[in-house]
Amino acid sequence: MLNETRQRFGNAPRTFSDDEKAYLRVKFSFLTRLLSSADKLCQPLAAQESVFRDGVIVWGHLIQANNQLFQPGKRDLPGEMVYALNPPNITPEELGQVAAGLGSLKGTRPAAPALAPIANYLTDEYIRVFGLPVPPAISAKPCMISTVYFVRHHLPNWMLSDGLMPLVVSPRTPHFAFVLPALYWPEMLLQHWQAARPVIRK
Repeated sequence: MLNETRQRFGNAPRTFSDDEKAYLRVKFSFLTRLLSSADKLCQPLAAQESVFRDGVIVWGHLIQANNQLFQPGKRDLPGEMVYALNPPNITPEELGQVAAGLGSLKGTRPAAPALAPIANYLTDEYIRVFGLPVPPAISAKPCMISTVYFVRHHLPNWMLSDGLMPLVVSPRTPHFAFVLPALYWPEMLLQHWQAARPVIRK
């Protein structure tokens, strides 16, 4: 499925039609801009054109996200995703296990120095990371974590219905990431999400 996804989105550097550019564009609502004026979440939005143009397509797995994203709505909101930039080295199932291991740290105070910052970051919910390495105690295979701004119109049915989804990630640091819009998802994955392929509105 990941190979089909890459074929649908194309090889970097990518070019897009005006309609695709409008569909891909990520922007804050007025309320979110007011609340996020000093938020590092603004950084990937400033780099979004280069991420979509040059980004690497990989599997990502949800660690946590704002609860509102699990139900229909209009507000775009952030969450945390784990992924590997060398996807042949880790399966989606293994990635799900890594996400579960990371999620279990939330609300805890681990004694291990490598785990304490991860627990603090996930518990805080307002710390932003872009390519934070996952400690070996959680994953023996190299994985990273990035804060992702979930754009409703990029998601099937405009909400989160599953934890596994393709990401487009900047190949260079900082590793900004966005969910790859559902327009480019393989049919099998859309069926898994029980969703139809979106249509670009002109």
